Amino acid sequence: MNLCNFGCGQEAKYQFKNGKWCCSEHYASCPARKANRFTINANKVMTQCKFCNSKINKTGISRHEQYCYLNPKNLKLCPVCNDPIKNYRENVTCSCACSNTYFRSGENNPNWKNRTYRSTCFLYHNKECIICGECNIVSVHHYDNDRSNELPTNLVPLCPTHHQYLHSRYKYLIEAKVDTYVSKFVSNFGEGGLEPPLKPTPKAGGLRN
Repeated sequence: MNLCNFGCGQEAKYQFKNGKWCCSEHYASCPARKANRFTINANKVMTQCKFCNSKINKTGISRHEQYCYLNPKNLKLCPVCNDPIKNYRENVTCSCACSNTYFRSGENNPNWKNRTYRSTCFLYHNKECIICGECNIVSVHHYDNDRSNELPTNLVPLCPTHHQYLHSRYKYLIEAKVDTYVSKFVSNFGEGGLEPPLKPTPKAGGLRN
């Protein structure tokens, strides 16, 4: 009868590739290995990190404090909430919530702009279609069809339907009203170089007939 080579004294039932015999299918399940593991854990000397106050095994405290995220040499604050970043070597923010705020809502979003043509339009014009008054879903039409021209005098609020009219053979049905609206807007506020009003309301779009 073969005995377990890991010191438990029980009959060995399994032989490993290295030639050793064990009472269990896996050596970690051997009672002797378990007892030895618990003894090692019980004999560990724990000490406290002077930066984060975490309890760390004495043998690893020096390395832990060297790389601790609260160590002044490693301290990196989140640009959103100003909290310390634990994974300071890889992360830019401290959490997923702050990451969403920082990368999707601010200047670090590749598609972010200080002001879009839509925000410019609705800063000067009422957010409603100048033809039918639709205010729930409003598109912005570039009057001269030049999408790079984002001056307020070139932006006209229209519902998706009437916006499509201007890009179809039905353009003649509303073109005169759009021309009149733009002419009134220009005569009241002047061509180009407009500064945004101090208050969002009242807006210039109220000139619609």
